[in-house]
Amino acid sequence: MRPVNLSTKLSIAVISLLLTTLFVLPVSAVKEWRESKLERGWQIWISAALFDKAEGLKPGKSEQKLANKTQKPWLAEDILIAKAVGGFADYKFESPVAGKAYIWGRVADFRGGGQSWFIVLNSDNIADAGDSLIIDTHGPVWAWSGGRDKPESQSPTDLKKGTNTVRIQPREADAAKEALFDIFMISTEPFRPTDEDYEKAKEGLSVAPAGKLTTTWGAIKRRF
Repeated sequence: MRPVNLSTKLSIAVISLLLTTLFVLPVSAVKEWRESKLERGWQIWISAALFDKAEGLKPGKSEQKLANKTQKPWLAEDILIAKAVGGFADYKFESPVAGKAYIWGRVADFRGGGQSWFIVLNSDNIADAGDSLIIDTHGPVWAWSGGRDKPESQSPTDLKKGTNTVRIQPREADAAKEALFDIFMISTEPFRPTDEDYEKAKEGLSVAPAGKLTTTWGAIKRRF
């Protein structure tokens, strides 16, 4: 049997650890999103219709009659519709940094203004318990809206490095006054987003452990 020297043993141990890590790397629960680096910060842009879990809220594809009445264009392929108060939509995503968070939503409504949403980051409190932002709608025209009475739309709670959670909940909505949500943006720096900012953002890529495993294993075989 060929003797195995210490450096080879160490290399095998390190590679084994890396392979194990590939299986436990956190993968964003949100399957599609965009990222940008504007104003010397980091931003993530998520379609409100691409929730991980929801109760009482529906994507436009499930409420096509209402969706067809909305003004276009949407930035996302679909929108989120609240037909009544109550219900929620949850999202999980990965952040490369921790710290202050500034949240904006692209929203509209069928009332002509005066409807609103709660949006809360990394909190188990109910939406109106002080950890949320209130995002006001301004009528049927889609518009970027920040937190009511919150300078620069700063979230009361911060981003975490790694897995983060967001909950969206209608604060006001009713029949013929449905509240609509297209995209929400979370940024590490304060600024008012534009449609163009979203369109220029790059699509995010999920970590694919299986693909990485194939690549890494091929490198191991070439090495040894």
